[in-house]
Amino acid sequence: MRIHEKLLGVTIALLLLLMVGLAVIAVPASQANSGAIDQALSYLQTQQLPSGGIDSFEMGIADPAGTAKAVIAIAATGRSAEWAVHPTSGLSMIDFLAAEAIAYTHEAPHTDSAHLFPMQAGTLLAAVAAANADPTDFGGIDLLGQINEIYIAETGAYSTTAAGGWFTGEATALSQAWVILGLSAAGQPVPAAAIDWLIDQQDEAGSWASDPDTTGLAINALIGSGTVPPTHRAIRSALAWLRSEQLASGGWRPTWDSDPANANSTGMILQALIAAGYTPPTTSWATADGDPVQALLALQQADGRIGGTYANAFSTVDAVLGLSDQPAYLLSRWARAQHGLGWVSRQQNEDGSWSGFAGPDVGSTSDAVLAFAAAGYDPDTVRLPGGASALEYLFSNAASYAMQSSDSAGKVALALAASGANPRDADGSDLIDLLLNTWYDVEIGAFGVITNTYHQSFAILALVAAEEQIPVSATLALAGLQQADGGWKYDLGDSVWNVTDATHTGLALQALIAAGVASGDPGIVPDTVIEDAIAFLRNTQGTDGGWEGANATAYAIQGLLAAGEDLDSNDWAIDGRTPFTALAAYQKTDGPMVWQWSWPVDNGLATWQGLQALLGLYFPYVHAEPLRPFEALPALPDPDRLVVSKFSIEYGSVLTVTVPFGSDLNGDGSLAVSYRSGRGGEWSTAEDTSRKAGQFTVVVPLAASEGYSLRLTLTDPDGVQVGSTLRETVQMDLASMTRLYFPLVFNP
Repeated sequence: MRIHEKLLGVTIALLLLLMVGLAVIAVPASQANSGAIDQALSYLQTQQLPSGGIDSFEMGIADPAGTAKAVIAIAATGRSAEWAVHPTSGLSMIDFLAAEAIAYTHEAPHTDSAHLFPMQAGTLLAAVAAANADPTDFGGIDLLGQINEIYIAETGAYSTTAAGGWFTGEATALSQAWVILGLSAAGQPVPAAAIDWLIDQQDEAGSWASDPDTTGLAINALIGSGTVPPTHRAIRSALAWLRSEQLASGGWRPTWDSDPANANSTGMILQALIAAGYTPPTTSWATADGDPVQALLALQQADGRIGGTYANAFSTVDAVLGLSDQPAYLLSRWARAQHGLGWVSRQQNEDGSWSGFAGPDVGSTSDAVLAFAAAGYDPDTVRLPGGASALEYLFSNAASYAMQSSDSAGKVALALAASGANPRDADGSDLIDLLLNTWYDVEIGAFGVITNTYHQSFAILALVAAEEQIPVSATLALAGLQQADGGWKYDLGDSVWNVTDATHTGLALQALIAAGVASGDPGIVPDTVIEDAIAFLRNTQGTDGGWEGANATAYAIQGLLAAGEDLDSNDWAIDGRTPFTALAAYQKTDGPMVWQWSWPVDNGLATWQGLQALLGLYFPYVHAEPLRPFEALPALPDPDRLVVSKFSIEYGSVLTVTVPFGSDLNGDGSLAVSYRSGRGGEWSTAEDTSRKAGQFTVVVPLAASEGYSLRLTLTDPDGVQVGSTLRETVQMDLASMTRLYFPLVFNP
């Protein structure tokens, strides 16, 4: 066994230990609301008409606006666009939107050359993106192109002269916010002037149009663009206004409503709070009588609908979106890939490489390069300012790396081919010749170690990418490694971690199919090999629609795609959750993926491999069109930062300091409270400290009548956000207080 293979086994064992040790860390998406969400979705299905559209107001008429928002909400719950189809017609919500696209977004006579309604176009764009449909060709129109055409660069507004019914094409805060949200959802950059225009519409109180719905949407759109951080004055002012308007129930309502909370308003504001980092949006926005989530749940009726006096599908859709804990601007696979690649680009080293478990290496860089190439980007344009490019690093180091093993040679050759480079001339070295004449053993008929799945698979894939003939014996050797259950192991060793799984099986499937093995075709490999592999993946698929971990799900997806499986169909969905939606669930909102949520740290390998599968590509891939220069979208807020909400100090026999917070997905934020009598004396540190979901609690032992000072120190390597401040450590001193001042509430 080679040294790098031993290291792989040790690494996997360490990962398993870490996974057990960190099992207390929770998955970010809210699971507590899943029952209410399922009931609400069941109700929405009863409101779907044969056209596929949603009857938003129980008038027997399918409504494009409500249907578009339903598509977004359903995607936010982790379900595919094909989850809900009408039982008799077989039409889906996205089918209905395609049929109504022109009429919904254009004024009479409702042709694609008529004037566009910006708000409707932005709403539809967000839905099309959430459904992973093509916004440049949807329902007979180039929706993205037409939105770009109505942008007025001089003012920054999206505006037309369209008019009809209750709507016009005039620029408003509501229409601008929907267009910006739609562009962000489609993974498109938003012009700076468009952002400025929307910010300029904010009133002195901090709201937009004194309306909670519009204010929530504007916050979501601005943060989703990546150019307006949660610490921005506009966001802080808007959040302060929302605090002032929050009801005792924990929810919100417009001025015309008298219900304890309004489902539409509260749902849209929950989206804003999620975007601003208050996840979970419960303790951090709790009132005396509840919190925003409780306010929504209290509005759910026996049939699943959510709302007050006028509860219907329209109110239920916004409620579901608010309960999902998923921002509407990050639901499409393309937007996720764009932000994922942006994160990857920020991890690059100056020499053009990326670091793996033991520092910069060619293997990690090859995986990263494959991710950029999968999205159609030229890795030769991916570099830090003044640094070497990713492709330059590969060329300089490919030859030495390829000498380590046949899978090393195969992977780097595969990456070079995907980048449009020549693996036969890697800084003077012919990697294909190396595979065929050094790593291929004619006597045993295999590459490298005959019992190693990776040695055979990556060598075969590289040869196919280079349009080279595959030795028949190598294909047979890989097929011969298939186990009785239909899956593949890493090799045939007896280590505890070396079992059949989706990762190895997905890789072997890609290699065998690339080599020409296909189910039902006569040949040297039995027809059942591919069938049994597919059956293995189906039998091991989890209830979330994926396999155990981001990497396993990614390779399984790629293997199944190579086998011709339609993974967007309900055939591979479990309660609407497809392998794609399962993979997306491993991604954080700023782009990186985790290996598993039990170890919630940003993981490069999971991200590099996951993005390729998310884009729907499998090995080997070579683009027909020239690769484009890479430009990263603005970075979204890091959900690993600690977002501090209003905190309180209560006095009893002791002082109790309660600090609610949001985000901190990786769980490395901390609070320390020090105290001393009066203004002088030595500082002591309170030892009775606890942390639960969304809240720190510290008990300070203080004498009843003494004056004293408190010092709160919040620390997080990813940043502590307190109001408009974001830094690694934030210290707050509260000096010379006595019991007369309690209870105290601080609103940063």
